[in-house]
Amino acid sequence: MTSEVVLMNRQAVAMAADSAVTISGDRYLKTYQSVDKLFPLVDGQPIAVMIYNNAEIMSTPWETVISLYREQARGRSLETVAAYADDFMEFLSGNPDLFPADHQDTEFFKVVAVVYTVIAEEFDHQVHKFKDAQSGHLRDHLSSIFEFVVGHIHADYQRYPDDTRRGELPCFPRGMDEQVRRRYGGEIDQLIGSLTGSLKNEYSGLNISEATCAKLREIAVFAVTKDAFFEHYTGVVFAGFGAREKFPSMRSYLTSSVILGILKRKRDREASINADSGPVFQPFAQDRMIRTFLTGMDEYLRMFIYSETLKLSTGLVTDIVSRTPNLTDAQRDAIFKDYSQNNLGHALQEFFRSVDNYQYAVHTRPILRAINSLPKKELGETAASLIKLNSFQQKVMHSIETVGGPIDVAVITRNGGLEWKREKPEL
Repeated sequence: MTSEVVLMNRQAVAMAADSAVTISGDRYLKTYQSVDKLFPLVDGQPIAVMIYNNAEIMSTPWETVISLYREQARGRSLETVAAYADDFMEFLSGNPDLFPADHQDTEFFKVVAVVYTVIAEEFDHQVHKFKDAQSGHLRDHLSSIFEFVVGHIHADYQRYPDDTRRGELPCFPRGMDEQVRRRYGGEIDQLIGSLTGSLKNEYSGLNISEATCAKLREIAVFAVTKDAFFEHYTGVVFAGFGAREKFPSMRSYLTSSVILGILKRKRDREASINADSGPVFQPFAQDRMIRTFLTGMDEYLRMFIYSETLKLSTGLVTDIVSRTPNLTDAQRDAIFKDYSQNNLGHALQEFFRSVDNYQYAVHTRPILRAINSLPKKELGETAASLIKLNSFQQKVMHSIETVGGPIDVAVITRNGGLEWKREKPEL
């Protein structure tokens, strides 16, 4: 993993990234602290790009891809940061020399194979849970367990966690799902045959219906076209100045693989400074300590406090209602239900609204006010210090140090261009 941050005020933008990378395998875990994640995008132009999460795209290092784009850009100036980002994404999509058609075919096969591997692993997990629960004869329930697992993954590709409908990615033209079915139908059926065959060999008595196979085919298409990045993906962050931009701006994307000549991607975040706006404070990847610094409270602590407050409030209401004399059980239930659905919910909302207001006034607003007025040198130092916070937390908590090593900092101004600095860790 990694830790990165973008800070912007009206004068400059600072980007900072650590240099740690973690490589894991079946029986090993190794961390290196010498990886570059922050690069100039176009020679001589005030714009840079950072990557996080996956160091490669389709088995090609992102550093190589960025350098090839820089060579073909030849110092070309574009009007906005958004235009640079779009041009870079189009460079990846429309580049058969970089990602030939047979390479794209192989990548699609790998993406779907990873998804089906996840399904197989989840099926194994659910089977072991069933065994531990001793809920009946396993052989009689294998098919139902597999249908449950496939149905759950199928639903995840169609609905966001808040249960709203998951849309198609706007980077693809209409009808992309049908193009994928026509082009890769044979490969999908081959992968389904491999998955089901291996599971049937391991679990005698497993029967897989045609309806479940149809869901597996749809999952293979969803893995490419839906607004979901369950596979290995890379975050790509652009920041700086376009030729017509007086103040800095930022665009970030989630990217995956090039399929049928189009890079799977979605815009993740965007921010722009103007004459009246405040500063921009955007952490990426591992950002827990950075957000704690900004808000004054760890987000997991906040969720715990909310849960405990809810239990305490519900318990108090239950106790008071149960002690009230001369009430029938039906009356007590009605009073508790009415209070829980109305008064209690409103009271909790007001309580945490007050907490939020206090956090912003005491912690967040003073930090943003300071960032808004920082000169470029201090802006870069602040960005580096925020990365060090994450690194320090991992050191003192004896966790795997997935954030660390030298910190690369890019400070970009419209007049001065892009200035680089590499800070060695001090902690």
